[in-house]
Amino acid sequence: MELYFNELSIKDKGDISYDALRDIVNIYRELLKYNIRTCRIAADDNTKLFQMIGNVPDSMNVRNFYFSFFRSPYESEAVEESQDSYFEYSWTYNNEECIGFALAFLLNSASLSIHYGDFDTPYIEICRDADSTRVRNICKEEHVALHVPQILNIERTEPLKSDLQISDKKIILRNDHGMDVLEAFSKRLIRSPYLIGIINSLPYNPYERKFIKRIRENGLIEIVLPWTDEGYGLIAKTTGRTIAETKKIAEIIEEEFGYI
Repeated sequence: MELYFNELSIKDKGDISYDALRDIVNIYRELLKYNIRTCRIAADDNTKLFQMIGNVPDSMNVRNFYFSFFRSPYESEAVEESQDSYFEYSWTYNNEECIGFALAFLLNSASLSIHYGDFDTPYIEICRDADSTRVRNICKEEHVALHVPQILNIERTEPLKSDLQISDKKIILRNDHGMDVLEAFSKRLIRSPYLIGIINSLPYNPYERKFIKRIRENGLIEIVLPWTDEGYGLIAKTTGRTIAETKKIAEIIEEEFGYI
């Protein structure tokens, strides 16, 4: 598990208070109890935050662990897997783009904010397009115990199984070239207890070599059959309720069906 830095918490700020510095130390110590050692941050914000911290007397406690904890860039393997979902929407807080909050939401994690006014609460309301979405936020030591056990418990929880009978799972495909191949594969795929149905075909992906092309919100997984020359593909609807659950289902599906 990784946290995602709320870049808005240092926007237009030139310094950091001693109390905020102490909060960072206490938060880090609490996170270590759960073996959480990384907060993703943009490179420019990383440099700025380090300079702000360095200007505070007695900041050595933070500087000792700073570069092992705050890591650039935002883009890790987990972020790359969810970047399409990020680009599908406009993510804003008070009409300002909020990358850290968006990634925390998409990856079922929490943002880390410096203790300034609006960001000292355990939950932050942001906008995903026109819809309001609540994001976990860590700004104080006590927020760690509030959020982290719940997040880790979700990560350990087995995905839900569908209560649909195989005969009730629908297969919807476009009437394109290769439909027979996709239909035969879909009939195998819907035997997975985590599948609700097949909702569409994908455009051809002849150069795609990965079985799982994309993991989306709402339990959707884009699958490509890389053993076909044309790169036939489909969109499967699963029981996944979060990106984390859907990713786990994708791993199970790939292990069972990701070959001829």
